[in-house]
Amino acid sequence: MAYKISPDKCIACGSCAAECPASAIKPGTPYRIEPEECLDCGSCETTCPEGAISPG
Repeated sequence: MAYKISPDKCIACGSCAAECPASAIKPGTPYRIEPEECLDCGSCETTCPEGAISPG
């Protein structure tokens, strides 16, 4: 199950995208995670300074 980014909390800083080993996080406001590319590794969740990412 892919992780999800909360649009209410995401500040579009890009730290999650830089950390993603699968390049599954795409830029935008908010950033978005492509579920078919997500490895469910959790790297993005621990990197997000706003706590905007959670397991889907």
